[in-house]
Amino acid sequence: MALEATDSSRNDFGASDRSFAALRSLIARRRGRFIFVTVVRAIASALPALHPYFLAELATSVDEPDRAGRFLVLLFATGVAHFLLWSLCDYYVAGRINPLSYEFKRLAFDTVWAEDYQRFVDRPSGKVASYVNDLRTHSNALWDSAHYGFLPILSAIPVYVFLLWRTARGNALVYAVFLVAASVVLSLVSGPVNARQRHLTNNTSTNTGRVFDSFANFVNVFSFRAQHKEIERNDYQLDGLINDDVRFGYSLSTYWTVSSVLIRVLLWGAIMGFSWYQFDRGAITFTAMVVSITVLIDFTSQYWNVVHHFGEWIDKSARFREAYTYLFPGRNIVTDPPPPHAAGYPGLNTPTLDAHLVAPRTGALEPSTPQAIAEKGRMLEGLEVRNLKFAYPDEPDRLVLDDVSFTVGRGERLGIVGRSGEGKSTLIKILLGFYQPTSGQVLVDGEPVGPSELAALQSYVPQDTSLFQETVEYNIGYAEPGAADPERIREAAAKANIADFIDTLPDGFRTMVGERGIKLSLGQRQRIAIARAFLKESDLVILDEATSALDSETEARIQESLVELWEGRAAIVIAHRLATLNDVDKILVIERGKVVEQGNKEDLLAQPGRFAEMWGLQRSGLQ
Repeated sequence: MALEATDSSRNDFGASDRSFAALRSLIARRRGRFIFVTVVRAIASALPALHPYFLAELATSVDEPDRAGRFLVLLFATGVAHFLLWSLCDYYVAGRINPLSYEFKRLAFDTVWAEDYQRFVDRPSGKVASYVNDLRTHSNALWDSAHYGFLPILSAIPVYVFLLWRTARGNALVYAVFLVAASVVLSLVSGPVNARQRHLTNNTSTNTGRVFDSFANFVNVFSFRAQHKEIERNDYQLDGLINDDVRFGYSLSTYWTVSSVLIRVLLWGAIMGFSWYQFDRGAITFTAMVVSITVLIDFTSQYWNVVHHFGEWIDKSARFREAYTYLFPGRNIVTDPPPPHAAGYPGLNTPTLDAHLVAPRTGALEPSTPQAIAEKGRMLEGLEVRNLKFAYPDEPDRLVLDDVSFTVGRGERLGIVGRSGEGKSTLIKILLGFYQPTSGQVLVDGEPVGPSELAALQSYVPQDTSLFQETVEYNIGYAEPGAADPERIREAAAKANIADFIDTLPDGFRTMVGERGIKLSLGQRQRIAIARAFLKESDLVILDEATSALDSETEARIQESLVELWEGRAAIVIAHRLATLNDVDKILVIERGKVVEQGNKEDLLAQPGRFAEMWGLQRSGLQ
């Protein structure tokens, strides 16, 4: 039973894989650091490779105390030099290399947030979060394998070759043949390991995302007493993962078995047998034979280190590629960082990337705020939607909105009504800057605006408010681009009629609200969203059934506050309960993506039409 990947955005490795290109670009931007630590570590690693020769000479200097003393000094000196250079590298790596992996993670996090809304809709958030975190872990593991696994033996091999060439040239040729043959054989054996590791990595991450989703929806699980359903689904997935892991384990065991045969049987047999054969016939000295055997023992230790790190490299490179390619298919995020103001994010451009990769940020990103737009002369006097059409990217031939046009001015309140699925929510997403229209325009003061400017001009109160697992104060203050003044937060909460309730909480405004705000009722979460709207100084207020979860008494008090919120601003109100539209100036009725009626409440009720029909049904309690 295999666990099947269901993410449509998953990419196979190949032309779209830019993961290692991104790492190479990262290294290139700090090549001086990497060259320095590589050269020093290589020298440190080469020094112990001389020890087999020193030991052999020492062993044959029994009757020559002065000569033995020189080789003892050389053993000690090279050991101390190795220790000093290795420690220098350790400190340098800790201070100058390791921080780059966090900056790579920061760049990945920034790049994900610079993507458009559709990308977030298409991918499980738990898997995206897991992969962003994994990038740093796996890139660190790749560095460890290259730096602590491959580099030491690559530095030692030239020394071994030199020593053997001076003492036993035949053995040097045996090592050369072995290295070539072992590289070919291990590459062939590692192929299935790599393929199965990729498959296991993808399915493991998919299961991880689903586990996250399962626990994130614990309210639904408990509400429907569906624990057994979640357990059964997870058991099914784990059965597939177990089979995947067993197959991977078999291929990995084969890799280690072949590695052992190569070194323990073939190389040891060849070097020991050939060395004795040469010594027995006088072709090499006893010292040369000792050098050959000690080099063999030292090389074996290095070989196992390389084999281990090669296996780690296969594992971590597969995991790194899977995570990177899932997040950024076909893209090098180091050389192609987020463009300026993409999805409302200022972005990182190439000239400033080096500074971004070295020093921590000392200030917040410059936001696109109403104040910033005001400095450019862009204050909202009127918003116009002109001939707007929209189709979702995955259904380009089906228009969800078709030739929608309307205007709303400062101080004007516009209500939008219609049955579920008629296009109201899609229109709001466009006004929030989540999507670009397929055709048509959104204009502010007669000029077209992009998603970033449009998003900066509005405050949004959704029907279903999801909060951060932070304090009440943090969640209300989230409306501000920087740190919000606690007094302004309290004032906004008071206007939203929730300050008194917050004061009754164990830690007041510093009370944690739980995951997605679970410790608060839906009505309380809505009032926090309304408090955010009061806090943000915006020219456009969008309310999507903002009082739907409130009781009648509280709703009446909130309506009074909303009148204050609307004062001097343009307001767009999405309503299912038509009674909430008593204070609006104009009403749009949307049906099948088109505006079929518009006017004030009295005019619409005075004529037969969709609005009058909806009003009658609600008055009679049928809707």
